[in-house]
Order: sequence, then C-alpha cells, then structure tokens
Amino acid sequence: MLTRLAPLARLAGRAGLAGRAGLGRFGRRAAARLVRRRPPADEVGQFLDVARQSFLQMQAAWDRADLPALGVMTTEPLLHDLCEQLTLRGPGPNCTEVLELRARLLALEDLQEALVASVEFSGLIRERCDDAAEPFRELWLLADVKATGRGWRLAHVQSLC
Repeated sequence: MLTRLAPLARLAGRAGLAGRAGLGRFGRRAAARLVRRRPPADEVGQFLDVARQSFLQMQAAWDRADLPALGVMTTEPLLHDLCEQLTLRGPGPNCTEVLELRARLLALEDLQEALVASVEFSGLIRERCDDAAEPFRELWLLADVKATGRGWRLAHVQSLC
C-alpha cells in the first residue's frame, strides 16, 4: 500500500498547492462551513465521500506509477518522496485492492494560510493479488492553501497501526 511504503519522517512538509481532481472538487466554501464547533452531518458526509474517492484514486495512481496523477493529488514534498518509493518498488505494476474503506473526519482547521483536514482511513486492503486482506488504519492530512485557489492536496500520511 502506498502509505506504508513512504517513511513518515520525509512525509512532513509545507502543505502544498491543491489539485484539480479528487478533493479539489470539494470547494473551499463548503469546507469553510465545516470549520465550526458542530458541522452539519450532511456536509461532513459529503466531504468524506469525496475523501474516500480520493483515497481510491491515490491507490490506483500508485499502482500504475502514474506520476502526473500523483502530482495533481499531492504536495511537492510528498510527490518527491513517492517518486523515491516508486524507484525502490521497482518496475512493473502494483496491485492494491481496497476491500473495505471507512473515513472519519478528525479535525478541520482554518489556519491563516490554509484549510487543513485530518482524516482517519481504516478498513481492509490486499496489497498483492494472492495475499490475504489485512486491516489498515492511517491518518491523512489534506491541505487547501488559500493563496493558490487550486483545491485540496494530500500533504502527509501516517500509518496508525
């Protein structure tokens, strides 16, 4: 799985520009409405639906070693790390099957320069076609830098297992 391959120390970095795909479709205004003490459940649900779709898109791009797609969805520091991980992975496609996927919004903060969402993903995943499914739990930090106006990008991934 993409997130287990990347060393956590190198995943940290400035929240970068936002992508056109995935969470980029969930607008800043909608996210800003979520930055309240008790955001409406339907707005959180919409955000998490898009986050789950983005999770699947990231895994698919990782499997294909599709650097342009990964670049649209991630910050520059994270993309650099993923490039290194793809080199270590070696040639050939990867096969990730997400069998069960849950998402939970832990926090959505309106910082001076960006909106930052902390999303916990968990579920069951198979990383090779012949392997048994394994449980996973990860924290994804998504950033929408206000000055760029380009939407959300994955800025940091941390395994919680």
